[in-house]
Amino acid sequence: MTSEITISLGSNVNPRDNLKRAGDLIKNRFNLLKSSKIYSSKSKGFVGEDFLNQVILCDTELTFENVIKLLKGIEVSMGRKKEKLKFSDRLIDLDLLTFGEEIIKKNNQEVPHKDIEKYSFVLVPLTEICPSKIHPLNGLTFKEMLIEKNNFYKEVKVI
Repeated sequence: MTSEITISLGSNVNPRDNLKRAGDLIKNRFNLLKSSKIYSSKSKGFVGEDFLNQVILCDTELTFENVIKLLKGIEVSMGRKKEKLKFSDRLIDLDLLTFGEEIIKKNNQEVPHKDIEKYSFVLVPLTEICPSKIHPLNGLTFKEMLIEKNNFYKEVKVI
């Protein structure tokens, strides 16, 4: 069975190159359906370079656990080390945002990802590529969620 998944990509360390490299590695392992534009946003929770973020839509026959394992493997292969601080510079950050219409919580991982509603750099590009997709927990489309957070557009800019 095939599942549509959305993945958030982010970096503030050599971000253009790292987003491209991560995107290429993901495209080698999943069937890419759509990519958002790349968005720039200020670092939050620490002083650092601006982040570049993107969301991609793919489909896969892998299980939730194997998708997570593959994404973490890509991060490690690119040189990401385990950060001691929640908010810090990121060589690459790959987060599974949605896995079909499923609600899953396993081993400190969950979908839909809790940061979808929290951060403009996640919700804006997610809405760009899947505006009518329904958030499985709150029943709203991503477009409806973004309308509720109308200031989010001011926090990111397309590059």
